[in-house]
Amino acid sequence: MDKIYKTAIYLRLSRDEEGEKESVSISNQREMLMSFLKSRDDLNFTAEYSDDGYSGYDFDRPDFQRMIESAKNGEIDCIVVKDFSRFGRNFQKTEEFMQRIFPKLGIRFISINDFYDSNRELSASERLANPIINLMNEYHVMETSQKVRNVLEHYRQNGKFIGNRTVYGYVIKDKQLEVDTEAAKVVRMIFNLKIDGMNHQAIGDYLNEMGINCPLEYKIEKGIKTISTHFRTGEKALWSSINVRRILENPVYIGTLIQGKTTSLSYRDRRRFKKDPSELVAFENAHEAIISETTFLIVQDLLKRDTCSGRNINKVHLFAGFCYCGNCGKIMYHYQRNKTDRVWICMNKACQRKSRIKEPILTEAVFETLKKHMEVILNHSEPVIKSDFLHNLNVTSLELKELEKQSEQLKKSLENLQLQKENSIISAKDYTEMYEFYSNKIAKVEFDSNEIRSQKIRLLECADEIRSQYEKYFDFSELTRRMVVTFIEKIEVFSKTKIKIYFRYEDIFRTDGEISGT
Repeated sequence: MDKIYKTAIYLRLSRDEEGEKESVSISNQREMLMSFLKSRDDLNFTAEYSDDGYSGYDFDRPDFQRMIESAKNGEIDCIVVKDFSRFGRNFQKTEEFMQRIFPKLGIRFISINDFYDSNRELSASERLANPIINLMNEYHVMETSQKVRNVLEHYRQNGKFIGNRTVYGYVIKDKQLEVDTEAAKVVRMIFNLKIDGMNHQAIGDYLNEMGINCPLEYKIEKGIKTISTHFRTGEKALWSSINVRRILENPVYIGTLIQGKTTSLSYRDRRRFKKDPSELVAFENAHEAIISETTFLIVQDLLKRDTCSGRNINKVHLFAGFCYCGNCGKIMYHYQRNKTDRVWICMNKACQRKSRIKEPILTEAVFETLKKHMEVILNHSEPVIKSDFLHNLNVTSLELKELEKQSEQLKKSLENLQLQKENSIISAKDYTEMYEFYSNKIAKVEFDSNEIRSQKIRLLECADEIRSQYEKYFDFSELTRRMVVTFIEKIEVFSKTKIKIYFRYEDIFRTDGEISGT
């Protein structure tokens, strides 16, 4: 009596095949396979296994793995598929199952459209043809992967949004980001609270107290697709310092798209790797901005500064991150012995002449100087011509001066390294490692320098907006944190009678006189 096989049918459809031929749909695969089983007396239908939306290259599919476990446990001894491509599109893995694993497990394998049955003796031409078919199935994956990469790159280069999950503050319509009015109000609030001096955790706590949903809960409430809810630590996810900072750092809120931050090596290796920042392409004005350019750049500057607010204090001090010792160049910190004795002091142990100044004296000096600066900008200045601005940029920008100094030091180190190699002081291996280290450092400095130049040029293009900020605060009667971060880049304190102030926008406007210190 002929053996009756406990037969499983296996069906698979990947996402990139959903819009192709109807014949590969799950329902049509099932219909074909069940019709085939009915025509065979030796095949008894036992189970169905189906992976809908899974790539054929990856064999770590949930139902496929369940099927293999059933085969190992003796629950099935025959597997039927529509064709080899439904079973898999990985040449090496497919051949391994057909030639080694299935024979070892005693599994009969049938592919209907390929006229393959492992119980039948294959002809010489079939033994040659089947591996070629499996190789072509893998080629299809490679070709599809490259097409997808090309399409995505085309979208990126044209400022199209290619994500399938929206950014908080926007909704996706026809591969474009459009402002979500409700969430955009919260984004603006976060930026304003940061400029006003609140730390990230305090901003998160404030939003939670206001009953404002964090991005995850907001998307769930609106029925927007999310990755998962694993960020919840309780019944409801809350705002945290982390998602506040992510919003503050994201250039999407000024209309800039930076996509393709991660990539995979190939269709064979799907692990994701972060791209070097220098490889990323930023597409400006890709969509409507929620935050102004100047506000965003000010916040990016704040994120780089030491603005710790101290224990149990939600707001940073007035000059936090902006006040430096004029004698050693290190940042100064706020110290308060009692309610009336508030001072800013250099805490650098190596400083021979530690600067120290009472906060009321510093506040008055900065406020008076800032008022004079505002008056000059509003009444005796005009925007600098772009060519002149670019020519003077290395001289006027403190950050560029510092980066230029770093670049010179690194290049000298490279020259010394070359001499050490020529004089056999270091080995070829050490030379190669150190050369790569210094070269990477120089590349990073050059990248940072270009970023600063780009930001400065963008500020010059916002001259009208900046002038309106001067007009807005000119009539203020007292100094605020927002005024400090908006108009001041650095305050150097040498003594209580000698203070030098660097203004954020003084290189953007050409004036009749220079107000830079007191």
